[in-house]
Parts: sequence; structure tokens; C-alpha cells
Amino acid sequence: MPDIARRLSLAAVLTLAVVAAGCGPRSVGLYEKVMGSPSYERVTESATRTREVHDGLETRFILSATWLSGAWVSAFSEEYSNIYYLDAARRERVISSWRGESEKYVRFFVALYVPEEKGNDLESPGTLWSLRLVRMDEKDFEPVYIRKSSLRPEEISRFFPYSGTWYRAYEVAFPLEAGEPATSPRAGSPRLKLVLSGVEGRAVLAWQ
Repeated sequence: MPDIARRLSLAAVLTLAVVAAGCGPRSVGLYEKVMGSPSYERVTESATRTREVHDGLETRFILSATWLSGAWVSAFSEEYSNIYYLDAARRERVISSWRGESEKYVRFFVALYVPEEKGNDLESPGTLWSLRLVRMDEKDFEPVYIRKSSLRPEEISRFFPYSGTWYRAYEVAFPLEAGEPATSPRAGSPRLKLVLSGVEGRAVLAWQ
């Protein structure tokens, strides 16, 4: 029975591909609405960095972050609008909120995995973690806020697939000044560095 099911599934996929190829742009547009457009995937991949911190063979933590730049917000807005199962009211609310926040701050979507769940508390006032954004001139900035993601779990999986089941997802904002060009940039320094430090170690993510 499993072999039959696999054959049927493969046949269905091949049929969809043939139909999409034969029906032209309209079918391709429908396919992208359901599966997602390649452009959003490309923009998100280019805006995302990941660092794993180990102690020997033991994983201390894994940090991933997507810089929610203007280019990313535009791609996200288009992608979010294309998801057929989301109602119009929530769609407009989410898009307006994310666009507005990214105009006021330098924002990141951050996904953190820590083996001990109780240590995954970036948003807590008493957290032992330190998160900073460092500009090209090595000036560092504290977050304006760190909060758990406002997206639903299924939306996080859809838009940030690297944020797995055992991760916690956060939205982090820094002052807009952090994203401004540095007056005295340090030679060889990346445009922005997101630095997470704690008792488990230190991770640096860099964007040019």
C-alpha cells in the first residue's frame, strides 16, 4: 500500500506540472500563490544568516536571523498577500504593522535554539543573554525591544522555514540610527553585525 500511495502522489505532482506547463501564466500564478514565489525565497535567503555554537560535539545554541530591510518587507508584503487561506483583514493588519515597524527601526526576525528551553528567554527582563547590533564604525546599539513573534506558528513555518519546532521566534528592533551610514567606517567591517553573547557562548552574524 505505501508503494501505491507514493505512485499516486508522484502521478498527481506530474499531472500538476504538466497542466501548469500547458495552461501558461495563469496556472503558474496559481501555483505560486499556493507554493510561494521564488522571489520571496531568494530575498529571504539573501537576508538570512545562521551560526551554530558548539562545545566539542555538543550544540550550545543555534542562532538564525533575517534582516527585515525595505527589500525584504516588499517581498514579504507581496508573498503574504498571495497566501490564499489568510483573510483580508488580518493580511492588511500584518502587512501594515511590519512595514510601519521597519520604517521606524532596524528590525530582525530572530530564531534561537537552545537545548535547555528555560534558557531561551531573550525577551525576558532577567535574561542572561546580551543582544547588540554593531555598525561599521563599531558603535553598538541596544535593542529598542525584543518580543516573541507576532506571527502564528504556521505562518512562522511558512515564511521563516529555518525556525524549527524547537526554536523560539522573536522580533527585534534597534534604533534607526544603527542602520545609517557610519561617518568613520572601520576598514573591512561589515555594514551590520548582530552579536548574541551569553553563558553558552557568543555568535556573530554579519551583513554587508
